[in-house]
This record gives sequence, structure tokens and C-alpha cells, in this order.
Amino acid sequence: MRIELKREGGLAFLPGLSRPRTFDLRDLPPAQAEALTRSVQAAAFFNQPAVVGTASKGAADQTRYTLTIEEGGRRHTVQLLEPVQEPHLHALLELLKQVERDSRREAARPHG
Repeated sequence: MRIELKREGGLAFLPGLSRPRTFDLRDLPPAQAEALTRSVQAAAFFNQPAVVGTASKGAADQTRYTLTIEEGGRRHTVQLLEPVQEPHLHALLELLKQVERDSRREAARPHG
């Protein structure tokens, strides 16, 4: 399974720092990969509509996450508008943000 997460909008949005992050579950620690797989299944991700949430007043500052998941020949993209109310999608998004933070820390750690 491959997951791409892209963040857009928000008060402190910096386009140059918001490149999409792609995670191939084969490259993650087994516990993280298993947690993500369970979370994708719990969220029934491949059955979600293209947009989840509603644009609020002042939507230019609203944070949006575009989540694309590829698995077994399937590919599905969902745009999540904050605040994400659906609990399973919220949990999936939070888990992905944690994996992203962990991978950044790992990349910054000196190896040797």
C-alpha cells in the first residue's frame, strides 16, 4: 500500500514546505504499517466520497488534506476539510501525521 498526504491552506500555509509526502508501507516499521492498514480499513477509505467536510466561512484559511491511497490495483483520493468530524478518518489523518513526524525525525538523526 502506498499513501500520499498533501496539506494545503491554513493560517501559516507555506507552499514550498507543503510538498506531498508519500509513504510506502513496505518501507515503514511493521507496527506502523500494520496500524495504517487497520486504520485505512476502519475508515472504509475506498468507499469515501471525493470530499469529506464542508468549507467554512473564510475557507481560504481552512486546512485541507488530500489523501491518495493505492492498494492492489485500486487508487482513491479523498480531500479532508478540517475539522475532520468522521472519527475513523480523523484517526487515520492523525496517524499519518505521526508517521510523517517520525520519518522526519529519523531522517534528521545522524547515522553512523
